[in-house]
Amino acid sequence: MTIISIDGASAVGKTTTSSKLAMNYGGYWIPEVNALWKSPEPMYPEWFFEKQVERWTIAQRKSSSYPFIVIDIDLFQPLWYNWVFDFTLFGGQSLEFVTEFYRKQLLNRTIGFPDKYFVLYTDEVELRKRKNGDNTRRRSGFEMNLRMIEPQKRYFNALRSLNPDLVCFIESDNTEMIVEKIIGTLPSTPCQHTFSVELFDFIVNWLGSTRAT
Repeated sequence: MTIISIDGASAVGKTTTSSKLAMNYGGYWIPEVNALWKSPEPMYPEWFFEKQVERWTIAQRKSSSYPFIVIDIDLFQPLWYNWVFDFTLFGGQSLEFVTEFYRKQLLNRTIGFPDKYFVLYTDEVELRKRKNGDNTRRRSGFEMNLRMIEPQKRYFNALRSLNPDLVCFIESDNTEMIVEKIIGTLPSTPCQHTFSVELFDFIVNWLGSTRAT
């Protein structure tokens, strides 16, 4: 079983790449949370976190029927996304608050890390061009999400410094070439970090000691 996560900025091509990768090579694609579920009104603090756990459950359930699973956006996104915005979003979800939820899930093995992250990137001019040319999605948070590009890159570079095989950066230029590169670098052996508390603690300590801006 191989589980990968496709990440990157808004409009960089995550969904297009994820869906085409699964379609062309027989994998199973798990869309992002907001594409699968409508948030409740009012939305309680843990709702988004719980849906990440559900996406992991889907990945586990489908893994016996498909050669690989593609997760559109990191299951652990709430940790670094809140960090990018100084933990001021969603009523101020602190690092401690998010950590407590995820640590419990990780220890219970109800959520885990993917075998590999593929982080797509391009420049801001190209992102704006793609956003303006896509009439299928509103991307209401596009401008705000531009702020996360550099911090997100630093975060995934930090993960790669701990485990060089965990993260692969790919320039987002041609979808077919991206798909081919991902297929050519899929992990061939089971990873050892799926439920790694060491990796999780590294993330929490790094986020807690590093400023996003």
